[in-house]
Amino acid sequence: MRRIIEYMWMVIAAISLIELIVGFRQEGIKSQNFQLFAIIFATATFMFFLRKRQRKFIEKNKDANNANLKN
Repeated sequence: MRRIIEYMWMVIAAISLIELIVGFRQEGIKSQNFQLFAIIFATATFMFFLRKRQRKFIEKNKDANNANLKN
């Protein structure tokens, strides 16, 4: 389930990047559309890496807890 959320953030970032490029070509940096998708892209990229790091941390702790229960 956690990986699905990671992939969703990646898809959001990819769509935002496409819209960012299209907005830049049409109106330039000063357009409101460009600025909005730049913020969405940055946020989605940040959330992807944050969720990935969080998932790995949870899996690591889960494995450690399972090993402690077996001993």
